[in-house]
Amino acid sequence: MRNIFRIKQKTTFVLSLLFFVGVTSVFAQNKPNIILIMADDLGYGDVGFNGNKLIMTPSMDKMAASGMKFTNFYSGGPVCSPTRGTVLTGRHYFRYGVFSANIGHMPKQEIVLPEILKQEGYTTGHFGKWHLGTLHKEKSPKGPKRKPLENYSPPSFHSYDESFVTESAVGTWNPTIGGRYHNNPYYYNGIEETKNLEGDDSRVIMDRVIPFIESAAKNKQPFLSVIWFHTPHEPVIAGPDYKKKYSEYSVGKQNYYGAITAMDDQIGRLQSTLEKLNIDENTIIWFCSDNGPEGKEVSNKRPGTTGGLKGRKRSLYCGGVGVPAYVVWPGKVKAGSTSNYICGTLDYVPTIMDALNFKMPDDRPIDGASLLPMLEGEISERRKPMPFMHKGKAVWIQGDLKFMTQGKRVTEVYNLRSDRFEEHNIISEHRAKIIEMERYIMRWNLSCKDSHAGKDYATKFIPVDTWSGIDAPIKKQNQSKKNKTKKNKPSQ
Repeated sequence: MRNIFRIKQKTTFVLSLLFFVGVTSVFAQNKPNIILIMADDLGYGDVGFNGNKLIMTPSMDKMAASGMKFTNFYSGGPVCSPTRGTVLTGRHYFRYGVFSANIGHMPKQEIVLPEILKQEGYTTGHFGKWHLGTLHKEKSPKGPKRKPLENYSPPSFHSYDESFVTESAVGTWNPTIGGRYHNNPYYYNGIEETKNLEGDDSRVIMDRVIPFIESAAKNKQPFLSVIWFHTPHEPVIAGPDYKKKYSEYSVGKQNYYGAITAMDDQIGRLQSTLEKLNIDENTIIWFCSDNGPEGKEVSNKRPGTTGGLKGRKRSLYCGGVGVPAYVVWPGKVKAGSTSNYICGTLDYVPTIMDALNFKMPDDRPIDGASLLPMLEGEISERRKPMPFMHKGKAVWIQGDLKFMTQGKRVTEVYNLRSDRFEEHNIISEHRAKIIEMERYIMRWNLSCKDSHAGKDYATKFIPVDTWSGIDAPIKKQNQSKKNKTKKNKPSQ
């Protein structure tokens, strides 16, 4: 009798376990897949869905039309690494020392999106550009100055199950050949990749994305796929077939336009895969660029366009941080809709957390805001300020107003709703608000300074680089005439 009782106990336990696993599996299947696509240096006006008549982007246009297009969407920063940090954390990049491109790294102590989703049963993958730390402890494309060991922070440190990444920018055609290839290979799950690296870089990346998605679908597991293309970052080169599509234009434009169309084809390939696997209706897709187009002005060599927005890459004007963007969210977002709601990459993590009902395990400051109330029609205007900081300047977007500082003092004010191109500095109309805004900005700046020092973390943290906020001492420039006249190289 005792043995029979034990057998019944074991049988009950096994059946309970199988039931639990089955329920968990069904629950996991019902969670939406999440894809975050980011182009590199793509201008607001470089896509058809924002009015470009020259560059062929049919796949992106179709995808944007199937969801919600944003006309007031902002990259977290005016250069690449900072924006990428905001995508994964929902926190401003100054909080963890990614002050600009190739500076700092993503600390292990940061709670990042793949870590959050892993707890929710997701499998996670990152493909393309990384730019949030070095991928080798002894070498970096930027050389010893980059401090490879101190800044070593590969995707595997941040709850990614799979990764196929470069540390920084590579050419958009034959990516492992040329000047940028020096110490800048593709790493597949931490090991240098040597196969299937020829031709269009966007295709090289998508060749790794699709098997990851197919595997997740086969295992009926929800997935996070972060796809950060290198296109159209310099050196931007298109393959022969794509250049032919734009043969009537200069070589520079052939390469730029052709590379964007090649990337667009891979986005179309991604959509076809989702449809073939019958998971497109349960997949959320976010698309944006990491900042505005390269170059101080439009030229045959740097033909990227901001669609009339002021400034370009490295600028805190809208042309530097206002980027093309859309979200496809079946069941949540109406197809063919357009929103002028002020939002950006800082809002990805809070929105996804809100959708999954996930709460942060501590009270660290989160600078982004959930977009769910807006998507569900509950609010029409942003209630939380949107902050920016770059090289001694800060921006504070409060409601429709954008306050820009030079150091600690507000010097410009624009109404983003009525003056999208920032043509009219209306600081004289808001003198009474200026002191209050300066206090808000400084208070936030000091909060970032505390975060940078490690006050948000439970474990000891020593920053790699010194604080660089608007209250930091101005660094003296001891450059020779030769250095001053030397052409500036684009940041990676």
